[in-house]
Amino acid sequence: MIFSIPLPLQKALRICSVIFLLAALTSAELLAQPTPPADKVPWSFGANGYYGALFRYRSGLSPLNFTHPFSVELYANRHTIGKRPWESKYRHPQIGFALAYYNYGVPEELGEAASLTVSLDNSLFRTERGNLRFNLGSGLVYSTRHYITGENEQNMAIGSQFCFALTGGFRYEYQLSDKLFLNTHLSFRHFSNGGLNKPNNGMNFPLVGLGVRYQPREVKLLPHTDSTTSAPDKRIRLNLKLAMGRREVLYEDVKTTVHSISLYASKRVSQTNSLLFGADALHDVAMTKEYPNALLPWPEEESDPRMFGLTVGHELFFDRSSFLFQFGHYLYQPTRLFPNTYQRYSLKHLLTKNVSANVALVAHTKRAYVIEWGVGLHL
Repeated sequence: MIFSIPLPLQKALRICSVIFLLAALTSAELLAQPTPPADKVPWSFGANGYYGALFRYRSGLSPLNFTHPFSVELYANRHTIGKRPWESKYRHPQIGFALAYYNYGVPEELGEAASLTVSLDNSLFRTERGNLRFNLGSGLVYSTRHYITGENEQNMAIGSQFCFALTGGFRYEYQLSDKLFLNTHLSFRHFSNGGLNKPNNGMNFPLVGLGVRYQPREVKLLPHTDSTTSAPDKRIRLNLKLAMGRREVLYEDVKTTVHSISLYASKRVSQTNSLLFGADALHDVAMTKEYPNALLPWPEEESDPRMFGLTVGHELFFDRSSFLFQFGHYLYQPTRLFPNTYQRYSLKHLLTKNVSANVALVAHTKRAYVIEWGVGLHL
């Protein structure tokens, strides 16, 4: 039997090969130039191929439950060498930028997809020529097919053309030469639109992969000195965040607005960690429309759109940016349509010393509720 590579994959392979070749030639040209300064941040480039299986997301749709997706990925990694305090604290991770193509094997229902993601890649265990690494990233996904009422109703996984991506996995890297590395991967992908459109079942699939990474020059770490690192400010700080999100409740392509106010105290316990305790107030004007989703009769009166909860959490710092995880418990939720607990996963970037921009995903257990965009004030 002759194996035939699908035309979309042939095109993706050609594009990846050309870009990878150009990157390698550019790197070789740079190597021919005088030796760069010791504090020059190095880059490396690579390509991966993946094969996997879709997790079942809806019973009764066997063509979509048992398909096997494949993927081709091209990436560039920026190595950290200790120029900032957090780089040494996190054992000099690599910051990755990846462009990937996905084919789900069900062209009429699921189509194809392309993603652009940013990740943090770190070493877990190292031998003389081997390196076990872990990576976690996020980004955007574009899909050629998504749910459309009356046209593509079997596709309950992809609710909109653009979705958010969460990527993660382990890879074992073996050094073939001074500049070339062979990688084997065990990865996981989650694609979801964060409640912006219905349906929002999402895509969940594990992948195994094989790839190569080309490193033009040796990574030389800067000497680590604690004397240059200032002591963290351990006083209790007060933080206020105003945020707004858009979500779709029913299958009617109508977006509603969710407003939230968060007030929390933070205490720095180390250079890279803070503990958080606070409260949230949310206002969701589409609360009444949640009754049909819960298979309950439509209420005679409009439901109270307000919710209030207490939160505890943790903040992880990367220079002016940070990642926050907060676990909340509703003290006031009149409709009782959601679980009593919720989670908020946030990315924060300081614009000034006291003002930040934020984006967050609020979820009820495993189901996304809303994507929030907000501004924070930190005193």
